[in-house]
Amino acid sequence: MQTGPVFRSCGASALLMVPPLLKFASGPLLGPAMLVGAAERAGHTVEVLDLNARWIAQALPAKLPWTPSPFVGDHDRDEDLLRLVQERFRLTMLQHVGGEGGRALSLDAMVALQAEHDSVEHAARSIAANEQRWITAQFGSTPRPDLFCVSVLYAGQVLWALAVTLAARERWPGVPVVWGGAHVTALAAEIAADPRYGIAADAFVAGYAEDTFVELLGAVATRAPWPRECFRAGSQQWERARADDGQIVPAFRDLHLPSGARLTLPAQISRGCAYGRCAFCTYPTTEGPYRELRTASAEGVIAEAIRRDANVSFKDSLLTAPLLRKVGRLVDGRLSWSGCTKLSPSLDVAMLMDLASQGCRTLEIGLETLLDEAQVLVDKRQSGDLFLRTLDAANDAGVALVINYMTGFPGVDPSEEARCLATVASEVSARVSLLAKIEHNHFELERGAPLSQRPPAGVRITGQWPWSSVLGWSYEPAPGTLRVVS
Repeated sequence: MQTGPVFRSCGASALLMVPPLLKFASGPLLGPAMLVGAAERAGHTVEVLDLNARWIAQALPAKLPWTPSPFVGDHDRDEDLLRLVQERFRLTMLQHVGGEGGRALSLDAMVALQAEHDSVEHAARSIAANEQRWITAQFGSTPRPDLFCVSVLYAGQVLWALAVTLAARERWPGVPVVWGGAHVTALAAEIAADPRYGIAADAFVAGYAEDTFVELLGAVATRAPWPRECFRAGSQQWERARADDGQIVPAFRDLHLPSGARLTLPAQISRGCAYGRCAFCTYPTTEGPYRELRTASAEGVIAEAIRRDANVSFKDSLLTAPLLRKVGRLVDGRLSWSGCTKLSPSLDVAMLMDLASQGCRTLEIGLETLLDEAQVLVDKRQSGDLFLRTLDAANDAGVALVINYMTGFPGVDPSEEARCLATVASEVSARVSLLAKIEHNHFELERGAPLSQRPPAGVRITGQWPWSSVLGWSYEPAPGTLRVVS
């Protein structure tokens, strides 16, 4: 059992919890680390309780060693072992999502949280009661904080986030609770409109919140009014937290890695998306306007990674060619790094060889689809020839590729999607020295995405749930055309 932290008497103290389960185990999240760095710079104390990393570490089979991946970044993971962990997590959760009176949740509904408030609350209370011993062990001897905070990235973490919040309220009565993170940002309008979300927290914060977090801790320490960006469920109003200038150096805490895994530290040199037009994407909604950041934060992460012999994963939504060059100059070959980009004529063999010499080992490419009709639908047009030239350039430069691909778009022939995906896979396999993988996802209609705000002809929204960012939908084509149903 890990002994809890001892908080300093200066300023306010906070405990920041990351709930399970996320699909990676190579290192900490950037958001909580940024909050810790900002708070400590202002004289406060924040400790991180990374229950995701802890859950994965204790769920791994003891006799099966973690095999390092040839990829750098989020995809540096042992896929086989991670699947075992995910299956164990799903089986554990199934023990808690049943109930009477319409409260039962299916496995699929549990993952996407396609359930009403009473079902969600019932499942969360079951987890809090039946997993009490494990949750209590994770708290350890942590003293009573002044503030309990929760960071939620997506709907699959909500049930555990609620359960641990309930346990924290029981352990430390009267300690205020604040929730934030990308999922809270995605649901901010719904939370502000409905007081039933108040089971989760006394207040919520939407958006990047380093400055707001520091102001909140100052208010807690001095018993002053909270900043207006901290909004209550059902308050009928909310506003995004103020953006910082990116100078904060993140402080990484509570690091748990599987035995044999390599540490990867996250960094950013921009926020928002430089493209920002993909009709299926919620990044413009959750991340706010695109802006480049000062490099002090990333430089601090690079220095920390060098000290720890770690890799760095740049978490920017889109590293354009100029930003990739900037990252290359910052790293200058001192460690291995990864980033996410999109197809560009600039990504030729000369540029990729330069990036490789500066430490770039993996690029994640947002290809999504090569079908013309699907590209028009999602407003992301990229040519097949450019894709093939990028494969050749990466092959020659020795840069690994993770290729994001999506099928299941409304109104698009599934057989054509399957054919196109098979062609992409064949082209990847044909380059025998290229290290690449296709990350295949099924299209989901997300709250806040342009396609849900302005559904195309034939698309009808059939369901929405309070804690889920995914909407139910169907597609009804015009008479005489192909019928496709999600």
